[in-house]
This record gives sequence, structure tokens and C-alpha cells, in this order.
Amino acid sequence: CIIRGVAGSLACLLLASPSAAHTSTAFEEYDFVIVGGGLAGSVLANRLSASGKHSVLVLNVAGAPPKAYSGPVVITDEYIINKNITASNGLSARIRQPGYGPVPQFSTDLTGSSPARMLGGSSLVGLSLYLRDHPEALDAWGEGWSWEELRPYFHRAEGLQGTKRALRESDYGQAGPYTVQELPAFTHSLTQDFIRASQEQGLPWAPDLNTERGSGVGLNPTTQHADGSKVHAFDAYLAPALERHNLVVRTGARADRLLIKDNICHGVAYRRLADSTDHVVHAKKEVIVSSGYVYSPRLLFLSGIGAKEDLEAVGLKVVKDLPAVGRNLTAARFSPLAWRTEEPTLSQMMGAPISATGAKANPAAYGSTVLEATARSRSSVAAKKDPKSSKPDLVLTFLPLFYAPKSAPLQYSLQGEPWPLKTNAFTICATLGETKAQGSVTFTSGAPDVSPVVTHDAMTHPEDLARAREAVELAKRIGGSSALGNATAPIENGAGGQDMWSAVYDGRGTCRMGKHHHDSVVDHHLRVPIENGAGGQDMWSAVYDGRGTCRMGKHHHDSVVDHHLRVHGITNLRVVDGSIIPVGSPYLAVPEVLALAERASELILNHHIRTSQDSGVDLVEDAPAPSTVTIEHLTKKLGESFPLLQGVAYLSEKQVEGLSEVEPVDASLSSSAIACVLFAVISFVATSGALAAIFHRKSTSSRDDSYAILVQA
Repeated sequence: CIIRGVAGSLACLLLASPSAAHTSTAFEEYDFVIVGGGLAGSVLANRLSASGKHSVLVLNVAGAPPKAYSGPVVITDEYIINKNITASNGLSARIRQPGYGPVPQFSTDLTGSSPARMLGGSSLVGLSLYLRDHPEALDAWGEGWSWEELRPYFHRAEGLQGTKRALRESDYGQAGPYTVQELPAFTHSLTQDFIRASQEQGLPWAPDLNTERGSGVGLNPTTQHADGSKVHAFDAYLAPALERHNLVVRTGARADRLLIKDNICHGVAYRRLADSTDHVVHAKKEVIVSSGYVYSPRLLFLSGIGAKEDLEAVGLKVVKDLPAVGRNLTAARFSPLAWRTEEPTLSQMMGAPISATGAKANPAAYGSTVLEATARSRSSVAAKKDPKSSKPDLVLTFLPLFYAPKSAPLQYSLQGEPWPLKTNAFTICATLGETKAQGSVTFTSGAPDVSPVVTHDAMTHPEDLARAREAVELAKRIGGSSALGNATAPIENGAGGQDMWSAVYDGRGTCRMGKHHHDSVVDHHLRVPIENGAGGQDMWSAVYDGRGTCRMGKHHHDSVVDHHLRVHGITNLRVVDGSIIPVGSPYLAVPEVLALAERASELILNHHIRTSQDSGVDLVEDAPAPSTVTIEHLTKKLGESFPLLQGVAYLSEKQVEGLSEVEPVDASLSSSAIACVLFAVISFVATSGALAAIFHRKSTSSRDDSYAILVQA
């Protein structure tokens, strides 16, 4: 490794792959073995090693994220797309979505994106969004996991930064390692229009969407530093612990089997990717699987834990018949409706070659979270079904750029059109969090090198379709409002089919044009949607943030782990990640995974130690916080109006930290070649940070105060 600075050198040594002296016959043992160094694994590694009294090993496929992953959101995500650093031998997936042909292979080696395999996991590729599930959704998790019981663990992870008023009134922790900002670094003026248009439809202003939990509209809470750079789990949890003598992080290690005898898990067999040799490590206390919704059930299945008939079909010995392994996959379904506008959107402000020649880049915009605001409401279907509930089930997320899925699961590409981008439009993603339509992760072979198959079922249940229609109608009323920009013409992209819920029902007339407000919504600026089929029954796509494939529950026939996250019938084995969450959500699972990992670490320590003194719940920062990459720094180096890809190329050339050395970006790549690379990328989140050129509006006041200024502007 080529490292700058003492801290970087130490990190490199601690993260280095095992030397050639290690053989498959060497006996190696730790108190805790964590499989997966992603979001949950990073939290566990820190908390379980904090007291210094327990030896902890983390096995992870890929290494530490480059420093560039700690930069402004849009630059960071474009860097991920261009560099594709992730090692992923055997960690690929075939993904099937309703309405699309199956993707033969979705390799993380090609994408370097979701599922994220570097240390820090999914937190690396998200857009820095931080929206918690509604308390009623958390109450449905089961015994010990209600909102009131989980709330302290959310707060333990969170470190809110903001004004005194925000610190006083907002429902966040303030001393945790995971930074949450009161206000996003940047907000596009169209986003402000979206908020006004939503209020015109009767949705109240929510100063903070995690504090005001009902129907309303507000700016999305973000996990950014004050300078707009991204917060992720490696920087927040794992990097500060790397110098601990009792923590070993072994990268380039693919876990292939759990060592189980007499229903007791004793360790893990893993493949060292550098030389394709197999090794074994033993756990004195527990093995904790934290590999995410695809690879956690994969490891269980390869170890003989799964549905008996499925295991026998591929020739694996049945260790424990657990039919729910890989089943009950829930993922939010969304459909992007788009409207052309005369106001420059993000796509017009990235500089060449992304934006048209002559379009001036706005580097301040690169700190946008892309999904900048959320409006949410409770459907009439939900209200009729459960009149006492207040949980919103319709969510509209606003993007000040055009989002047009062309294929799945590759819809998170750079708008799906060649550079320079020509479509100037904004998008409202209509989203359903919980649907009758579910999915599965299945396994066609018992060989570790064969990819699992991820399948999302089509939405066909009348209740799902009724909610979808309501979400689309609300999105069209808001998107077609005179308050929202100068929309000029519909976009013909076909979105909205039943089996592609990636758009909304293509109803006509709900926002018809006319002279009079009593019989029309859209004025003569033609604020009408792009006719892309979005919202139709076959145009709802699944967000790649799955839950439930190792879900928590009481019974072995319909769940995988109990309410202490212990695998049913297997001693010394737990699953701790988003796969155990039994309830769907319209939001990304970052807050929930942080909270459940915080609580899991306490459960584990208390089980083995039986003393609060040794619980290791206080974060011990043994190393200085990693530095970030800021717009200010890049502007000094590259000029006031540097194009987005120039920033990506600069970071690529300068990046030398971490296990994976990065080859410099070839600046001579044609825009079409780069676009092809980007089109091959899928993000962990509801949309990848493709591009963001935004109008800068930064405020040091509270959300209430900033909104008061906003509506007067």
C-alpha cells in the first residue's frame, strides 16, 4: 500500500490481507468473528472491541474505501461509478424484476456499487439520506424492538449538528459518531417549489421529517458534514477502532461456510481471494453474520441452513430446516414521474461532458443529496383498513433532475441517456413502502462461486394497485402545480406499467390544462408530466435496499432469527443486519441498521459478560477522525467552475489510501464510453448520485426560519 501519513500507514497494516505464511491447517481463534464489514459490521466491530477484553475478527471481501468516498455526495458517487474498486469473486447476483428481462449477472466487480462490498458497505453508496421508519413500523418488529425500546439506540448512533433550536427541539442523539445535519448542504430552488406545491395540496410543512412523523413535506435529513462531505460507517465506526490490539480486519476474504457441529457454530471457512486458498477461523464465543440481505442468507444456505427441499435439490446436507432463509424479501416499490421545465436542473450544471457544451458548472451543487425533499401522506386505502393508525404509506421524493429508467436493475444510471444530457426535467418518485408483493433470494447451486438469484414479484394485489393509483394522482397534482417551475412538455418514456412499478398509473385528465382553476390544475405554461408510463401498474421498480430475507420472529417456520437475533436452533450464531428487519419501508435502512447493530452489540456483550461495566457501549476513538474531501479544497485545486468529471479524475489520480490502489481515470474517455460504464451501475439506494447541479441555498438558521425566508422569496 502507498500511504500518506502515520494514521494511513497503521490503517493499511491493520487491514492488510493475511500473509502467505497462513495456511489452511493453521489454527486461529477469536472471541467474536464478524462476517461482513459493512454498515452493521462496522458498528459491531467497534462496540465489541471497545473494552479491549474481547478479540474480534472481521472478514470482508474488499478493503477500506478510498478517501474520495468521504467527499461531496455527487462527486463521491460518480467516483464510485468510474473506479469500480470492489473485489467480488463469487459475490454477484442475478436480479429479476417484473416487466424486465432477467439480468444474467449483476457483478459487484463490474459495478463497485450495490451491494457494496468495501468496508462501510451500503453507507458508502447511499446519497446521505437519513429517514427513520415510522414508530408504528418499528413497533411491528416484535418483542424488544419497539420504537420506545429502539429510540435510545438511534440516539446512541446519532450526532446531530445544527442550531441551538434544532438541538433543543429535534428528536436525535447529539453525541453519537454518525453525523446528521439539521439542514442539507444545498437545496435546489425547484425543491423549494416542490415544498410549496405540496403545501397547496394540504400537506403541512415538517421542519424535520424524523421529528414530525406524520403526513407532511420537508427537506430530507442528511448524513453530511457541515461542508457537504459524506458520512459513512467506515469513517464513523471502524476507522477510529483500527489501532486496537484486539481488533483484526481481514480483507480479501470471502466467507463460504459456517463450521457447525451438533447445532453449534464453531467458526467460518473462507476463501482468500488473492491466492484462492481456503482457510478456517474459530470463534470462542459467537459468529455474527452481517453480510446484507443477499449474502447473509447465502452464507446460511451454503452452510446447510435453509429450506430442506432447496438444500437437497442442490446436494447440500441439511443442518437446520429453516424455510424462511432467503424468503420474505421486502423492498420499496417506486415509479418516477417527470416534468420538463424551463428552469435549469441538476443535469444542466455539471459541466462538460455531462452537461451541454457552454453550460457552466456549479461546483457548489456537487454536495446535493439528489433526492432533496419528501412529501408523505396516508392513503384512503390505509385509512379505511386501519382508522387508528397515523403512519403515512404514500411517499413522494423530489429530484431536481430527470430520472428515466430504461432497464432493471440498471435504472440508476446517469439518466439513461447519452451525454451531454438533453432532457431538462424534474422528477417525483412515487413510492410504496409496504406491499403485498414480496420477493426472494434463491440459490441454484451449493457452490460458493455460483451467484444467488434475487427476484422481486410483480404488484398484482388490488390493495397495492389502489395505493399506487393514489400515489400517482397526488404526484401528478403536485408536479403539475403552477408553483413548481415552468414545466413545458411531457416526457415520452413509457413509465408506469403494473410490473415495472418504477412509475405511476398513466391516467389522463387528473391535472388537465385549462383557463379556470375550478376545472384544471395546470396553467398555460403546460405543466404536464412527461408521458413515460410512470405510475402504471407495470412500472414500479424495487429499491435495492432489501429486508426480511433472514427476518426476525418467534417461529422457525416463518423466520430465521429470534428476537435476540440468534439463528433458530443453532447456538453461537446470530445475524445482525438489515436482512432481519421483518417490516418493509419506503426509506433506506441506514438508521434502522445503525440502531439494531447498536442494540445487538449490547445484547451480545451482556449475554457473555453479564456486567454493564464491560458492555463497551461508549465509543472509544483510538485514532483521529479521517479527513474528508470538500468542495472548497477541490475549488482551490481545480478552479471556481470545475466540471464534475474533472473532480472525479483529480480524486482518482490523487487516491492512494486504502487497500485497493486506484488507477487514474483516463481523461480521454469519450462521453459515450463513460456513459456506458455508468449505465452498468446500480446503486444501493433509490437512485444513484448520478449528477447534481443545483442552485445554492445554504442557511445557518433553523429549518423553520429558513422556510420562512423561502416562502417570502
